[in-house]
Amino acid sequence: MSAEPCHDVPEDIEGEASQTEAERGPAGQRFQNLTFVVIVTALIAILVAGSILPFYLVQESESVSIDEGQALVYYNQACGECAVYIDDELIPALRNDGVTDIVKKDYLNERKFRSEMNALDEDLGVPNHLQSHIATYVKMNATFVLEGHVPLHVVDDLLLNSSLLNVDKILVYQDAMKNPTTYLAWAFDGEAQEYPVDEPISTYLQWFSKNVGTGPAEADEDLLPLVLVTGFLDGLNPCAFAVLLFFISFLFVIRRTRLNVMKMGLVYVLAIFFVYFFVGIGLLRAIVLSGQPHLLAMVGSYLLIILGSLSMAQYFFPNLPLSFHMSKGTWDRAKSWIFKATLPSALVAGLLVGLCTFPCSGGIYVAVLGLLASETSYFEGIGYLYLYNLMFILPLLIVLFVTSNRAVARKLTNWERSESSKIKLFSGLIMVAIGLIILLFFV
Repeated sequence: MSAEPCHDVPEDIEGEASQTEAERGPAGQRFQNLTFVVIVTALIAILVAGSILPFYLVQESESVSIDEGQALVYYNQACGECAVYIDDELIPALRNDGVTDIVKKDYLNERKFRSEMNALDEDLGVPNHLQSHIATYVKMNATFVLEGHVPLHVVDDLLLNSSLLNVDKILVYQDAMKNPTTYLAWAFDGEAQEYPVDEPISTYLQWFSKNVGTGPAEADEDLLPLVLVTGFLDGLNPCAFAVLLFFISFLFVIRRTRLNVMKMGLVYVLAIFFVYFFVGIGLLRAIVLSGQPHLLAMVGSYLLIILGSLSMAQYFFPNLPLSFHMSKGTWDRAKSWIFKATLPSALVAGLLVGLCTFPCSGGIYVAVLGLLASETSYFEGIGYLYLYNLMFILPLLIVLFVTSNRAVARKLTNWERSESSKIKLFSGLIMVAIGLIILLFFV
């Protein structure tokens, strides 16, 4: 987790970039202001477009509808227990209940079926935390969404009495493959209700008739504080700190004004936000398409605990052959851009640091993204992603504003250099703690 190659303190580099800002008069200042506005505006525009376009592109290309009397079964062919349930139990039950057109779609071998299922879930408003590894969509008077290994008596009760229901659509969720004890029922209003596996669905329907209109089901209320806290803790990234401190110290050495230091620092930090946000979108989409968001959240948490433990071990055993820092080659490339001391070079340096430090701090990100994929809809997830990454860059922004004073910048740089091993230990503790919290309370 440290950034050992980033601990240089600029002392003998005066004049190396003194000519990169040739215009220090009014004309040069206006040009720099314009460049700053253009870079920031372009990055924000790309962020907004990248947040919205993936949703609509998927929706337009993979739309699917369900005909009256039809059932669409989305499943994973590699799951043996699933095949037994579908072929020996679910399909015979559907046929006995009057469903004449049953279509099976293996989303593992046909990727377009995964996109179809995602589009159906978005159209119907199925939240990710009520999605399972098997999804059956049935239309018979009403629309029924059967997630997982739904008890057959529930399927029969719903379909045989579909004309008597006072709801347009209803979802039943039961994800356990063996020895289930409960199931969830939700009519897309109010809160999902949990019942013993042998409880008739009429119990829920009676409850629903008395509580209709109570509002949509909500994601876990603890998700917001988790996102905010983990984003901030993840932002305590030693390597990104080290590069920022080097950058600020260097700008002061070549006698840049405080305003110039702030502008270049903001571009550097925004570039890191930019990289992490788009990495997050890519991972979030991949986790959703995998169909196993809870599993990946669990795997990410275990990975986080392992990486944190290795980072702490490196504090006690510094000679361990572990590499938790930016490689020397990457640092040399980032440093060459920093020495240019321009706004575009600050942008490139931030992009490089964002890309190359992700393996060091990405364990927290992956674990939290797994939770977002399982607990939120697309746009809710994007909102949480923005909040996470805003908290992620907050420590960098704090450092930037604090070190806009030349003397403070030098002292903090020297402190970071001397205390890198303790920072490594602290980072490891944070990773282990977050991994345990997610495993114990959220997965």
